[in-house]
Amino acid sequence: MLLAATVGIALLELRAPGQRRLVPTTVATGVVLVTSVDYAGHLRHMPLVASAIVVVFAGFIVWLTYGSVMRPHRAVGDRIVGAICVYILIGLGCGSVFETLDSAFPGSLRFPAESAWTTPGPLRYRYFSFVTLATLGYGDITPVTALAGTLASLEAIGGQLYIGITVARLVALSLTDHAGAGRSKFDA
Repeated sequence: MLLAATVGIALLELRAPGQRRLVPTTVATGVVLVTSVDYAGHLRHMPLVASAIVVVFAGFIVWLTYGSVMRPHRAVGDRIVGAICVYILIGLGCGSVFETLDSAFPGSLRFPAESAWTTPGPLRYRYFSFVTLATLGYGDITPVTALAGTLASLEAIGGQLYIGITVARLVALSLTDHAGAGRSKFDA
């Protein structure tokens, strides 16, 4: 019930005027249905399917949130907080991708035996995701397969591009807002 409510609120709040909702609504419905079936029946491959659909839905939410945050005429503080939230959503979403990958292909990531990361759970994938997204590269958790390495490198590149593009966009929007406010003072 909580998942369905959260998904519904996200779809309603993030919709821009005139934007179609068919694809996000379909994916959101799939998230709720697959999660419900998994909860009720515990089918063998259902958690993997649910994780994949959640990753697709998270991608939609990140895209819609970023578009909503970067609309003109928003307060600068709201834009900054929104940009931080999107960055965190990207890290969490990529963590889910790595968790799904390691579930589908066990051993895709190598966890050091002498650390706390040997304990199974989503926290270790989130940790790896944020270390990769921020390009810290501690090296304690490493991708082993070509697919895991490719996804990790794409996440690192995406993290750097996100920061650069977001800062440029925030500066441009602030300059545009200030230029528009200055013109309206002189026009009156």
